[in-house]
Amino acid sequence: MVAIASASVSTPPSSLKTMTSKVASGSEQRTIFVVEDHPTTLAGIHSILERFGSNIALETLTTLQAAREAVRRLRPDLLVLDLQLPEGPGEPAATEFGIQFLKSLMKDYPEINIAIHTSYPDALVRIIPDIDNHRGGFTVTSKDSATDKAFERFKAALQGYTHTRDIRSLKAGLELKPEWLETLDLACKDGYQDRAIAKHLHVSESMVRNYWSKIYDVLGIYPEDAKEEGRNLRIVTCLKARDEGLIE
Repeated sequence: MVAIASASVSTPPSSLKTMTSKVASGSEQRTIFVVEDHPTTLAGIHSILERFGSNIALETLTTLQAAREAVRRLRPDLLVLDLQLPEGPGEPAATEFGIQFLKSLMKDYPEINIAIHTSYPDALVRIIPDIDNHRGGFTVTSKDSATDKAFERFKAALQGYTHTRDIRSLKAGLELKPEWLETLDLACKDGYQDRAIAKHLHVSESMVRNYWSKIYDVLGIYPEDAKEEGRNLRIVTCLKARDEGLIE
């Protein structure tokens, strides 16, 4: 079974140590924080996360205050976040609180993996530039999504992918940063692989992988779709970029 701890306020460090010790064997151990205040939704999320197997340590947090303190104490491998949450115990929940928390979280922890699971995905449209600047995984699912879809999005975020199809459809037009376009040029026109692209752009290979994740997302190309169809992700991306007039 998955090890689970809960906290509505700050959780002492010893609490999580005890929890993680139950799943400490194996190099693939993952720590996942779930920030959600509705018991029914929590039960559903826990059920989805159990698909990862017994190698995850799961901590539940029901307020933004508790989430802030938990992340400051221990950086999780994945943070599953609702947007409509209260700041503290007994306080009213509001989507605006969740949005502001998310903006601060991405600014303070630019490489943390985040999976948004909310009834209000439209609220994310106004912070798409912040999402584009984020270097960690970032995915979005609506609470009424099928279980399989939610699991795939959680897994994609844990692996560092960006998947914001549900909110990008609300904002017309393709917006690619200059460094993303340079990555496309070097890969699709000149045939360079990530290590060579990193050298040309004077960035790390991990940053190039992050660029690819953002490019896939903006172009509406997602790893799970390509894998299911048996298609090469990079080739599909180059073809789509040419179709959109982004490269010659």
